Amino acid sequence: MKRIMMVSILAAVLPTQPAPAKAAQESPRAGFSPALCGSGDVREPDIQGNVPKGQTAAYNCGVTRIGELPIVGVVQGYGMCAYVRTGSDMGNNRGGEVHVIDVRNPSKPVEVGRVPVKMASETMRVMVTKERAVLVSGSSVYDIRDCMHPVLLGEIKWPPLTIGDGPPSGGGGGAGLLPHDLRLNRTGTKVYASLGLWEADITDLKDPESWKITDYRCDLAPQVPGPWQEVHRQGQKAGINLCNDLANAKGANSRVGVSRIQYALVWPTLSHSLDVNDDGTRVYLGDQKIEGPHNLGETPKIRIVDITKRPVQIVGETDGPGHGLDWFRAGGREYIIHSNELGSSMDAAASPGIPGDTCRPYPRPSADGWGFEVFVSDVTNDQARNVSMLRIAINDPEYCEARKASGLDPTVAYHLVDNPEKATFAAVNFGSAGLRIFDIRNPVKPSEVAYFNHGPMVHGGVGYYDAARGLIYAAGGTGFWILKLEPQVIARLGLKT
Repeated sequence: MKRIMMVSILAAVLPTQPAPAKAAQESPRAGFSPALCGSGDVREPDIQGNVPKGQTAAYNCGVTRIGELPIVGVVQGYGMCAYVRTGSDMGNNRGGEVHVIDVRNPSKPVEVGRVPVKMASETMRVMVTKERAVLVSGSSVYDIRDCMHPVLLGEIKWPPLTIGDGPPSGGGGGAGLLPHDLRLNRTGTKVYASLGLWEADITDLKDPESWKITDYRCDLAPQVPGPWQEVHRQGQKAGINLCNDLANAKGANSRVGVSRIQYALVWPTLSHSLDVNDDGTRVYLGDQKIEGPHNLGETPKIRIVDITKRPVQIVGETDGPGHGLDWFRAGGREYIIHSNELGSSMDAAASPGIPGDTCRPYPRPSADGWGFEVFVSDVTNDQARNVSMLRIAINDPEYCEARKASGLDPTVAYHLVDNPEKATFAAVNFGSAGLRIFDIRNPVKPSEVAYFNHGPMVHGGVGYYDAARGLIYAAGGTGFWILKLEPQVIARLGLKT
């Protein structure tokens, strides 16, 4: 869902907030991609990420499509299976269904079944350990140990959040209020959801009635600057907890505000996207904000939350957005990649924000509508700092006129990391610039190594990397794509397949 709640509720970035400095990229020719093309690849005609006006994107470099199915949706995978969720509608609270795809022969994928999912979420997530393999979408939790025959374990009872008198709609309620993005910890025992920070403990998969839901917003709101801060502080002093009142049928009864303005003044959004570190002690929250006349709170922030403390505590933060966010390790340190969405073509009539402008020199805003790059931040020892960016030349100021001439607006949506425990590459959905693959072994100096652009991809598609075979399951705009990294890219990255 491209129009997300944070735009509607007026949270905004201050227009003067600087973004991190540009990351250095090796390039054989100024403005061209340094990706490693094979002999049969079709290179981009000129500037990295550009599709000149009148041309149809049909470019590949270092990665080849070897299989596809005409099923368009959000993608995950496990083993010899891929999962494509279709029919999800956050505005009308429809979860849709998950298509189960047999990918044992990646050149000829076959649909082998479908299962329903309830409640809408922008993303679908999978976590696999020695003890369990689970898929979560909306409220539905599936056992996928037998990957071709998912078994419904139960439904997470996310509260039906509402604004005003209307019935809940979208996610658990309110046009994607909950759940919006989803994440699982590395043991697959807890599900975290935005907007805000919610936790569902699914440790006992056999007993869905034991799945406890915790709302951490009232712990965090007093720690985040904004109009809500003093309300929650004074409430705590008086022994009043608005989260408890929200859950009480004789209190707010899941109504977060009588209007969107009231909701925005009382409840900080806290996050659009989120992720968890390897030992489950830290949750990383990424906010979006907008740039416009209605500025509430701060600029977009990444916040590190110590989830082991009571109350949970913010122990680190840095500037930057979080429509998409992924944690990883590289070179003995911890990092996150994080980004915003939308750009110069953002519908001003539907948003109080200001559309982004790539002609604006760095440093420039990173608010919603300025989703032109992915930030890389070092979060080791809770000392968060921006260190670089994953970027494409067409979004740089020096090429903004060529970008305008193309009539396209390449912006980021979500991304994936091949192996969070020992990261090698990040695959980034860059909209009309396609899927871009960056070497992140040295996160301070990332470099593009491959790309596949056959048109825009599914906004919340995410995707999955099959490390054993060097395959990327991608959410293509025309269907489910199976992409294969070419030998020269595998060699450059030092991957074993």
